[in-house]
This record gives sequence, structure tokens and C-alpha cells, in this order.
Amino acid sequence: MRSNKKLKIFVDGEVLVLKHFSGIGHYTAALLKEIDKLLDEEQYSHINLEIGVPWRMKHEIGRFEFQNFSIRRMLTTPRISNGLKQKRWQIPLDIFFGKKMYVFPNYSGWPLLFSKSVPIIYDCSFILFPEHSDDNNRIFLTDQTSLSVKRASRILTISENSRQEIAEYFGANKANIDISYPVLDTDKFYRRSLEEVEIVKAKYGIFDEYLLFVGNLEPRKNLVGLLKAYRALDEKLQKKYSLLLIGAKGWKDKEITSLIIEMRRAGIRVIQPTDYVSDEDLPALYTGAKVFAYVSIYEGFGIPPTEAMACGTPAISSNNSSLPEAVGNAACLVEATDTKQITAAIEKTLTDDKYTSLLVEKGYEHIKKFNPRQTAIDFIGTLEKASK
Repeated sequence: MRSNKKLKIFVDGEVLVLKHFSGIGHYTAALLKEIDKLLDEEQYSHINLEIGVPWRMKHEIGRFEFQNFSIRRMLTTPRISNGLKQKRWQIPLDIFFGKKMYVFPNYSGWPLLFSKSVPIIYDCSFILFPEHSDDNNRIFLTDQTSLSVKRASRILTISENSRQEIAEYFGANKANIDISYPVLDTDKFYRRSLEEVEIVKAKYGIFDEYLLFVGNLEPRKNLVGLLKAYRALDEKLQKKYSLLLIGAKGWKDKEITSLIIEMRRAGIRVIQPTDYVSDEDLPALYTGAKVFAYVSIYEGFGIPPTEAMACGTPAISSNNSSLPEAVGNAACLVEATDTKQITAAIEKTLTDDKYTSLLVEKGYEHIKKFNPRQTAIDFIGTLEKASK
């Protein structure tokens, strides 16, 4: 039923225009894309949504082709904004943009004088695994997440596991935390033709069969465990399938880099594209993979395995944190700390066609759970509750 009360929403869009377009940027963009569609419908005509974009970066937002949002210029650059947050010198944002419902999609936000806010807090990895986080980022996130929780009217997160942890580590009322699963864009992630796969592979200098990892190259992703598991594969499988790593350079990656160099010197084929892999090319590379491996030590959700499933590729996933929630019974689950188990899982998915066909079938069924329209509806519902 259509509401008669106007709902004015202001979304901090900094994550959409940063040079490093992270998983949080992808989450926010996909969610806003679905909300943009909703606003074409009469029942949502009471909603007015603005996106705040950092100073001198307003032109960057045009690539998303949003139709129903107003774009506002924020007061500072991202660098200045973070500096003000660290010193807690921020001016209340609603002094400049008026009384609205403010959404902060990246843990931290701005103080408000007479408005309500909904921060999106994805996980507590920086609390649970400080050794796997950049030290400065860990300190910043701990401080800013605590502030966001105190200021929030409601809180959004991306999994039940994260909801439990936010309540435990930041003292938030669990009943005040809603879940908004990441949007799986099946208009983009679907199985591509063999011709498209070969064209994209050639573009990045990939000319053989491979198993795939997609994500930041950082310790929490357990790249060392994956590399060691691949190194322990049967030699015939190693010769037939290379290990393709796609992702931005992370932090504390010295051990990862050293192991990759050591394996290459030994003739073990660990490959990384020299060029940045565009979002448009990812579905073809997912499709071309024999197996997708994602054996993280911890995830707030873990969208890459579901993207692989949508592209018809069998997935191996860790059985910790929120990952069982993300992949259901449609992936081969392993202990992240058990290298032998990861090796065995890779060998099974590379050689047992009946098993991998079953995983593909289950994967296609499982991804139906992530309904993009329903995610957008639930998000609006959270803001409606917070505004009361």
C-alpha cells in the first residue's frame, strides 16, 4: 500500500566514486540500481532519494545511469572527510542538506543535528581478526563503527552472522538490526558463450584451463592456504589447470606475494592479469573457470561464490562465518585451516563430473534466494521503520 508520508532519503555516495571500487561500492551500486527501479512504481512515489557525492567528483556518478535520484555535492573530498572523522571534527551533515533519513553505506557516517540515520555495517572482521587488517584501518573502523551504532536509528547488515556479531561486539540491540542481503545481479552474472569466454581470456593473456579466485589479495582471504592447496595438487592436474587470481592488491600481503614468486620459480602456474579486470569481463571469466575457490578465514557475506554459481561454475567455499549462509548446500564446504581438505575438494571438483554437475544444478537453484527486488523493498522497509 502506498504511504502518504514523504520519505526523504540522503545516501552518502562516496563509495560509488572512489578510485578503488570495492565490494562495498558494488553492494551499494547494486542496491541503488534496484531502488531506482522501484521508484518508477506508483506505490513508491512518496520517496525522494538524493545521493551525496564528494566535492569535484559529481561527474563520476553518471556512469551508473540512475534515473530517479538527485545528485548533491558533498562538502569535502574523501581524504578530508576521513581526516575530519578521525579527529571527530565533523559538522552535522543535516545543517547543509536538511532534515532527512541519512544512509551511510560504509561503516562510518556524519553526525546529525535533527535527523535520523541508518549505517550499513558489513562485518566485524577488524575486531575478530585484527592481525588480518591494516592497522590504521582497524583503529579507524573500530572507532567509527562504535560511533555509528550509537547514532543509529536502525542498523543494516548483510547476514545473520554479522547481525549476531554487531550485537555482541558493539552492544547494539539485535532487534534494531535488519538484514539486507547483497543483490546478485543476474542481468549481469549469467553463463556466457564459449566465444565470449575465449575473447575475454585472450584479452587478459589467459590461454589454458584454470581454477579461479576473485577478491582482494589480503590475508583474510586465505590466499596462502589456497596457494598451498593448489601446490599440493596431483601434478597432472597442475599441468592441466592453472590458478587464476583476480583482485586488487591488499594489505599485509608480503607472505602471499612471496609464495606466488616461489611457486612460479618452481614452474607452478599461478597467473594474475597484468591489466585491471573490468566488471564487464568478470562473468566471462567466471564462466570459463572449471572451479571457483573461495576459502576465506572470515566473510561478512561472500558474494563471489554466488556470482560463480550464477555463471554455472561449481564453487568451493569455507564453512565459517557467514559463508554457509551465502552458499547454502550448493558449494563444496571446507575448513579454511585444513590445506589437505582444500586440496581434496579441488581434486574432486576437477575430476568428478557427476559431482560438479550436481553443484552447478544446486547453485542455479540457490541463487533464486537472492531476489534483487525484494532486497530493495526490505531496504526501504528498514528506512520506513527508522523514520517513525
